Amino acid sequence: MDFLPVELVRLVFQYCDAPTVRALRLAAGRYADVGYEYLLDSHFNAVEWRDDISRLRSIAGHDRLRGSIRFLTFNFSKVDEYNARHTTFFQHWLQEPEERSALLQDSWIRYYELEENARKLPPFNARSSAVEEAFKRLPNLKDLEITLTKCPYDIPLLQEVFQVRTCRKRDRVQACKNMNAIVSATRHVRLASLSIDQLPLEIFRLADDRRHWFDCARSFASLSRLSLTLDPPANLLPSARFRAVNGLGHVLHYSVNLTHLTLAFHNYHAPSHKFHLSFQALFCGSDFTYPKLTDLKLEGVSCAEEDLKGFILRHGATLERLRLGGRGLAKPSEWSMGGVHLHEGSFRGLFTGLRKATAGGKMLALKRFHMEGDAEAGDFMASSREVYVFRPVTDDEWVPTVDCLGLERFLVEGGEYPRLGKEVADGE
Repeated sequence: MDFLPVELVRLVFQYCDAPTVRALRLAAGRYADVGYEYLLDSHFNAVEWRDDISRLRSIAGHDRLRGSIRFLTFNFSKVDEYNARHTTFFQHWLQEPEERSALLQDSWIRYYELEENARKLPPFNARSSAVEEAFKRLPNLKDLEITLTKCPYDIPLLQEVFQVRTCRKRDRVQACKNMNAIVSATRHVRLASLSIDQLPLEIFRLADDRRHWFDCARSFASLSRLSLTLDPPANLLPSARFRAVNGLGHVLHYSVNLTHLTLAFHNYHAPSHKFHLSFQALFCGSDFTYPKLTDLKLEGVSCAEEDLKGFILRHGATLERLRLGGRGLAKPSEWSMGGVHLHEGSFRGLFTGLRKATAGGKMLALKRFHMEGDAEAGDFMASSREVYVFRPVTDDEWVPTVDCLGLERFLVEGGEYPRLGKEVADGE
């Protein structure tokens, strides 16, 4: 073993789990040296109930370990204890009472222990300098994820209940502070992908908050993938709404090298409502185009047919995969509710217009199309309007689950317009 080439030693380490790596490094000084790069997983997951900021800073300060971190996740999710307790009880209603009681008690005791650890630590935003110091020393950090929707606990009971949106606790003010602290630190790195789930829209409204994002223009310019799931507040006056959308548009303007863009709106105060979005307002009335965009996903928006069509066609030369709609905030047992609404125009007009553009050579790059969730077109007060519910046929990685929809064949291959259903009158 002492005389094996370094390449074979590395191959051996690749098949070892973390405990085995640590044990093998104790076998000889040579293995200890080669095994440095296998000590840490490339994905660092930071949660609030552990002192992960201190650990991340220590790794970033180590000459040989700092290069290991390539993917960083900050999980700020919290459990709404009141709703989660009721939900977990009813989810396990059919179990034997003694078994159910033991399961619930063990899980909640473990939860309280972790939360007690979290209370001993200072707020995340109070340690922004430590986060910034760590980012400065992570040369290989390329992928950043910020989430408030994934269970931060290794507790099966809570992981199960966390799929229900009402069991997630929300603190918009603290979320904005945490987001600003992280975004400010990103100006020291050149990220390839950024994903934020449940981003408060009002963060782009106030000057002090916007400054953190606008100062990172160079970092956004390096992105090839951007996924933003925004949470609009319940009450946002027109002037504040305009300023928030304008701030979001500036961030999108900075991200000029995107190949993948996901823009979703999840209204937690009204899950079935769609966010009224104008691409002309979002991009300040310009014909802004991403020259490298291949994948586009829009979810939970209400827009005009011509506005949406124009935005898609501007990217017709490069756009290969288009997704309209998604799962939204639907519970596990519900239909998808993250569809796209048209408050002006019709889906038939949208799809036939895109098909004509494809036949005319403007969208020859298009290979895949998918629509999911509730879709409505037309004035709600009109005598008739288009109302559809599209089942998911692929996941977000384009792995098919059932046969593709006729719409995809129509847009990519041509032929007759598919029968989607019927226009329904109000009250049907």
